[in-house]
Amino acid sequence: MGGRRNSYGYSQYHGRGANRSRTVLLFIIALLAILLAAGVAFYALVDLEYTENGVLVHWPWAQESASLPPISSDPIALDTDPPVVTLEPTPSPEPTPTPPPAYEPIGAVTVTAAQLKSGSAAQAVADAGGTALVVEMKDMNGKLAWQSQVPLAANLGTNAADNAAAQAVRTLAEAGNLYLVARVQCFRDPVLARNWVGSLMTRGGNVWHDYQGMGWSSPASQQAVDYLSALCLELADMGFDEILLDSAGYPDTGEVKVLAVSDNRPQDLTVPVSAFLQRLSQELEEKGTALSVQTSEDALRGENTLSGVTAANLGLYADRVWAPAPVKGADYAALLAAGGMDNTAARLVVKNALTGAGSWYK
Repeated sequence: MGGRRNSYGYSQYHGRGANRSRTVLLFIIALLAILLAAGVAFYALVDLEYTENGVLVHWPWAQESASLPPISSDPIALDTDPPVVTLEPTPSPEPTPTPPPAYEPIGAVTVTAAQLKSGSAAQAVADAGGTALVVEMKDMNGKLAWQSQVPLAANLGTNAADNAAAQAVRTLAEAGNLYLVARVQCFRDPVLARNWVGSLMTRGGNVWHDYQGMGWSSPASQQAVDYLSALCLELADMGFDEILLDSAGYPDTGEVKVLAVSDNRPQDLTVPVSAFLQRLSQELEEKGTALSVQTSEDALRGENTLSGVTAANLGLYADRVWAPAPVKGADYAALLAAGGMDNTAARLVVKNALTGAGSWYK
């Protein structure tokens, strides 16, 4: 029915005062409850001690702190030096020395590329009583007896017309009945000379030629050395057991007095020649192929030093030395032994020496 209305039809209005009084009363009751709970907790947690001077309050956290040992003001001594551990070194095994190669005397017979192609080379060696075959694979004109894959050979036009000689060498190598030697004319190369590959020059500025009209390249020319090295490695891969270098240094005959001193022909000729022989020796050794050098009696005797090839650098880098029959009484074996070469009976190959007197060629 609603509230009581006055004579005008409206309920009586009591205002906001009644609600506000109720709110204040509730707040006071809640505050008193909180204070009561705090008091109970205070008496439960603290320890009150009544003394003649008053009441002492012992807080629980103060008691825990008091129970801890006092902190010492003395510095703590630290052991700053770590313990020293001495390790005994493990002894390295002694390397097994590489045994020197065993050289057997050879009887070498020179054949032509045409004999290789025809299949008559092996019989020619047998008929001459030889055990080794020698064939010129790069001649003094710079021409090759095979089709090389070295780019400079193709650029210079020095490749053979076919690869028949190379195939014949591979066949003989597979048979294994003969010791195979490839003769390589090195720096006596008119093709290199006229194409400015390490060309030896006169003091007048012209390309130098020997008494046969052949131009020469230089052992100091990196391009020439790289070319010859690549050719020799191809021959090793073809199946040759030994690479025989001819004209492996500078020219020592002809009008050599007009040759200009330059980067291609320095004052000390043995330096570039030794570097060339050392490089080839190392490269061929990795392929199991021997390196030999054709030289002269005067060079071995030390009477002609114009080539840069000496008994000393041959003793260091050559597996064999090929030399003509001595006409001046040179003791090749003693000269090479003085240069550091041993077993000269097998490693010295002398032209037209008697069969059975060591290594020989013809």
